[in-house]
Amino acid sequence: LSAPGEHRRRVLIVNTGGTMGMKPTPDGLAPAPGYLQERISVMEEFGLSDMPTCEVVDFDPLLDSADFTPAEWVAIADVIEREVHSAFDGFVVVMGTDTLAYCASALSFMLENLPKPVVLTGSQIPLAEAFSDARRNLVVATLFAASLGAGPFHNEVCVFFGETLLRGCRATKQSALDLRAFSSPNYPPLATLGVTIGLRVDLARPPALGRLRVHKRMDTRIL
Repeated sequence: LSAPGEHRRRVLIVNTGGTMGMKPTPDGLAPAPGYLQERISVMEEFGLSDMPTCEVVDFDPLLDSADFTPAEWVAIADVIEREVHSAFDGFVVVMGTDTLAYCASALSFMLENLPKPVVLTGSQIPLAEAFSDARRNLVVATLFAASLGAGPFHNEVCVFFGETLLRGCRATKQSALDLRAFSSPNYPPLATLGVTIGLRVDLARPPALGRLRVHKRMDTRIL
C-alpha cells in the first residue's frame, strides 16, 4: 500500500456489469452506466490517503455474467492489453458471479507474461443495499490490485471474494447464497483476511520473462 508521502498508486476498474453496480429504479434493480463510479466517489474508503486513485470504465452494454461469451473475455483482455503499460498499477474487473470463475480461468491463460495484477470481484448483494458484501469486496480487491505488483508477489489473475484471494485458474463458485461464494478446493488461497492480511508470498508465480502476450483466438465449439 502507499506509504505516507509516497505518490498514490492507480487502479483501473473495468465494470462489466453484475450485481455489485446495480442501481435501484422504480422497476427494481437495473444496470446503469456511470453508477459504479458515482458510488465510489462518495465512499469514504476511496478518499483515504493509503487507497489508490481509481478510474472506472464501463462495458457498453453492461452485462449479466450469464450472458458472457468468449467475446467478453477478449474484450476484458483488450482493455488490459491497451492499458498495461500506462500509469495504472493494477486492474480490477467487476462482474456477476455466475461465470466469474470461468472468466478468471480463461484470462489466466489468455494473459501470458502479465506484468501487473488483475483482480476479479463481484458481490452477492448490490452496493446500493444497506447490508451488502459489495463494499468490502470492491475496497479489498482494489487494494490488492494496487499493492500486489509492488513487490515479489502476485502479478497474475486472481479472484477476491469474501475473505480470500484465490488464484484465477483455481477458483470455483461454491454457493449462490453464501457471502463466501468462491473457494479453491485443490490449492491454498493466495491471501486471507483477518485482523491483518495473510499474504502467501511463497505461492507467488515467477516474474514475467517477456512482454505481455494476449491470446485471443477461441474455438467456441468446445466452450
